[in-house]
Amino acid sequence: YAEYGCRRRSWQYSYKPNCNMFHEIDLSRDVDEEVAVGYVGDYNYDMHHISAGYWRDVWDVRNIDVPKGDDDQVLKMLRWNHKFNFGTHNEIHIDALVMEQLSASPRIINMYGHCETSVSVEPMVKELEEFVVPYGFIDQKDLNDKDDVDPQNKFTATEKLNIALAMAESLADLHGFKDGMIIHDDVQLCQWLWDKNGKLRLGDFNRAELSLWSEKDQKYCKHYNGMGWGNWRSPEEYEPDDLDETIDVYSFGNNIYALLTGLWVFYEIEDDEVVKKHLLDEERGFVDERYRARSYAEGVLVEVMEKCWSQDPKDRISIFEAVDILKKAVIENTRREANAV
Repeated sequence: YAEYGCRRRSWQYSYKPNCNMFHEIDLSRDVDEEVAVGYVGDYNYDMHHISAGYWRDVWDVRNIDVPKGDDDQVLKMLRWNHKFNFGTHNEIHIDALVMEQLSASPRIINMYGHCETSVSVEPMVKELEEFVVPYGFIDQKDLNDKDDVDPQNKFTATEKLNIALAMAESLADLHGFKDGMIIHDDVQLCQWLWDKNGKLRLGDFNRAELSLWSEKDQKYCKHYNGMGWGNWRSPEEYEPDDLDETIDVYSFGNNIYALLTGLWVFYEIEDDEVVKKHLLDEERGFVDERYRARSYAEGVLVEVMEKCWSQDPKDRISIFEAVDILKKAVIENTRREANAV
């Protein structure tokens, strides 16, 4: 990037591990002898492992028999099958760096510490994805939509609008960060979780791009982050070259589609390669026209989604424009609901 005059900002070189805290964490469990008699393997009792992604395992380091308190924490650690090298170190360093820089935001998961390929974060209560897309895929013939649309989740139109705004605001915290734009680069529903107070928070920044700045052009430089995979990405990520923050906006549109319908985009197709071909051919998931007029809130969501889905990144709305539309819609939707009572 240096040849194009692109440079990092000073904070992007920051590295502040607090490894002593990690070495003090006890991953053992006390064994109740009465429970241990006839033990056949209760993994919820005898281990802290609670989840895993492609890169990392997730460990709950509180005692599951003790009510959650302010001292709870979750460890996200590099999985054993990945190599320990500069790449894995850098990804988790970026994850920690983003959480540190955005610690003032109430919409970003709080980090408690970082050591090499591990981070310690606040525990979350539940993941958004499992409630938005309980099943995800379905054959068109199995939708009970003869008389009306058949959303596959249980959210009301108002709840969908509020969730969309919460997601957009957290992405705006990244794109509008005062010390330099941050691109999430992996926007999908599972990156948002609810905390114990019911607040939706964004996390998982190990693929984040800390945008470089061009002094010559006085704007942010484009980036390359490898070939995209999965079925939730923007078309340009499958033929990656010069990428920017609009990839997050496109994927945010996919999240709105899932909120509206309770389904994945191209919900009849489970093969990611087939989805990729559709996107490169400038095709979009089917949107039942009845959503536009079903309610004020759902109509606005369709409008924002389509503005996010423009094939040409330059034609997409910014995440700030999405926030503005959704904020105004929440106010108007609240007014309409109050007048309907």
